[in-house]
Amino acid sequence: MIEKLKKWFEYFAESECKDSSGLYYHLSLSIAEDNELLKVASKVANDQPPPNLLFAAVHYLLLKYPSDPLVEYYASYTALPLANEKAFPEFKRFVLEHENKIIHLLKNRLVQTNEVRRCSYLYPAIMHACDLINASEISLIEIGTSAGLNLLVDQFQYGYGDERHFGNESSDVLIESRFVGTWPSALKLIFPKVSQRIGLDLNIVDTTDKDASDWLCSLIWPEHHERKKLMKAALEKAKELKSDLRVGDGFAMIQSIVEEIPDSSIPCIYHTHVANQISEEERVKMLDSVDEIGKHRDVIHIFNNIKPTLHCTVYKNGKALDFPIAKTEGHARWIDWLAD
Repeated sequence: MIEKLKKWFEYFAESECKDSSGLYYHLSLSIAEDNELLKVASKVANDQPPPNLLFAAVHYLLLKYPSDPLVEYYASYTALPLANEKAFPEFKRFVLEHENKIIHLLKNRLVQTNEVRRCSYLYPAIMHACDLINASEISLIEIGTSAGLNLLVDQFQYGYGDERHFGNESSDVLIESRFVGTWPSALKLIFPKVSQRIGLDLNIVDTTDKDASDWLCSLIWPEHHERKKLMKAALEKAKELKSDLRVGDGFAMIQSIVEEIPDSSIPCIYHTHVANQISEEERVKMLDSVDEIGKHRDVIHIFNNIKPTLHCTVYKNGKALDFPIAKTEGHARWIDWLAD
């Protein structure tokens, strides 16, 4: 187990953190060489990623200990953080001093980032899919919805690197990303009417609970100020427009949920990251379930972490059209559009 965790933290450093978080990059490499901290990280709940959860637990606990010396290394808590390369001794001390509290968090909390910026590719993806099957009214169904913020995809406005804004231009939530190549022609379209917003998750995050909101923000990496600002703005927007959030295994529930949707509204099923937490067998079963739905009614399925890219399958009159939509950076900082 320790050797597996060592490789996990090394991989996390090089593939996730290197160009995104200098603090987590250096800490990950040091943790990979420290058996005491690897032992603590091994206490995570099943199927949860140890690096993300350990860093979130420490980030969250630092809210309770604002005068701790470790705070001085976190850009989320201080304007002039100390050098990342020197943070590990203080990090290790903090973890061992608060080991019981951290282990409790590792066993009882989940990595549910609810990355709102992913709406920057969901927005054109949904419009593109709707255009293909002439869908004027849809029901949004998100699996792994967390706090349900990505169910508000039509309620945000979007910028992609120039002066133009798209989406709901009256919204006070602006999501910014960029296209590395072709811009989607679907951005010229009008988003269809949304008749229902249904979110499914094993653990729904109650955005009215300050502690739950603090945990969501702790999952955001210290240097990512824009992500944190965006999260807080989206949390405020969620208070204005309530979605139907339900506890349960969304992959197993999807057929019964779709049966609730009236014929006048086309189900638009999507999930952006949760499929990496289920087995290959469960992924295949999920695709088969949607395929079965598509034999009887029009439906849209947009998904990540099953095929190499963000992918879409649309069903019209029992026939399926399957295609890649885009390559995307994990936090949606850039989008390489493929669908056109």
